[in-house]
Amino acid sequence: MKKLMITVLFTSILFTKSYSKEQLTPVDKKIFSEVDEYVESMIDSLKIVGLNYMVLIDNKVVHGKSFGLSNVQLQVPMTMDNSFPVASISKLFSSIALHDLLSIHNRNVNETIEEFIPNRKDLPTSWKKLTLKQLLSHTSGIPDQIDYQIYLAPKSEKSVIDALKNKPFSSKPGTESKYNATGFLLIRIIIEKLANQDFESYMQKQYFDKLGLSSAKYGGFKKVIPNRVTCYQNIDNTLELFPLNYSSPMYAGAGLNITINDLTKWFQEIQKKQILTKNQFEKIWAPVKLNNGKDGYFGLGWEAYRLQDNYRMVGHGGAGISSLQHYWNEKTNENVTIVLLTNGAFNWVIRPNQINSQIANIILGAK
Repeated sequence: MKKLMITVLFTSILFTKSYSKEQLTPVDKKIFSEVDEYVESMIDSLKIVGLNYMVLIDNKVVHGKSFGLSNVQLQVPMTMDNSFPVASISKLFSSIALHDLLSIHNRNVNETIEEFIPNRKDLPTSWKKLTLKQLLSHTSGIPDQIDYQIYLAPKSEKSVIDALKNKPFSSKPGTESKYNATGFLLIRIIIEKLANQDFESYMQKQYFDKLGLSSAKYGGFKKVIPNRVTCYQNIDNTLELFPLNYSSPMYAGAGLNITINDLTKWFQEIQKKQILTKNQFEKIWAPVKLNNGKDGYFGLGWEAYRLQDNYRMVGHGGAGISSLQHYWNEKTNENVTIVLLTNGAFNWVIRPNQINSQIANIILGAK
């Protein structure tokens, strides 16, 4: 079987000839046994604490499994009902919400910040000239709060703006694709403006309640979240707690807690094209072009890549410990979605996005 390899950033993505529905059904058990064996080998070699993963084909769940522990101290087994802090995967929810609001208000991503919030006197003029497209695609060059040790649990929106408003841009807008947290603070402000209510309330009413996502809740590690896993990291060869801390100014970019079942349900619902249209998704999922004509690493709020042989991939990683990725072939429409959530590992020599891609390779390569 012919194999194709492409390296995107630090993620090795391997593809083989895709399955067809007729081919898949007779070998389901063999495929997923192979996937389970691969996942178990990664858990053993990386010393992953706990892991849930789920596989969708044609937007239908075909396999899912839990491994390891949700809490090491108490030796609590992981289950599919555990909630995870999914970190930057939160951006996918915000992207969909923003595009829905833009459609409702007949607005678009090429408009500037100033056009949405003209009366904000606290924002520098250079920031106001940026478009939503530049913020969503991480091509704005706006000073990134992470670069200045302002992490994702600031005391207030104002504290971030005040600390950064006189800082230089890291690059000229449109010239570089570089992850930027500040951009999503501004995305939250614009969502609130268009929704005419606070971000959390809007997301709760418009998405979590309507779609039955009962586990979906925003909050950092200090907030009590029912059935949430405890996260871990390796510090000086010792497994320690990983305090994923977030506060409300940053919830559009990070801070969502959700079970794998509800995260999968959300993805299934948006794939039904009842919230956004196929044409909208084509724009959201297309890698944004840089000023030099090359693809950036992001679409509009989603990581987005064009792969070999008409394959595409979109999704997002979360805090370096989780990954949601959707793969499809533009010619054949063959597709698979992998949701992989963990609560940490002793040694991330191979990252969750890479594990995700290899799972997709096994499935897409099945005869």
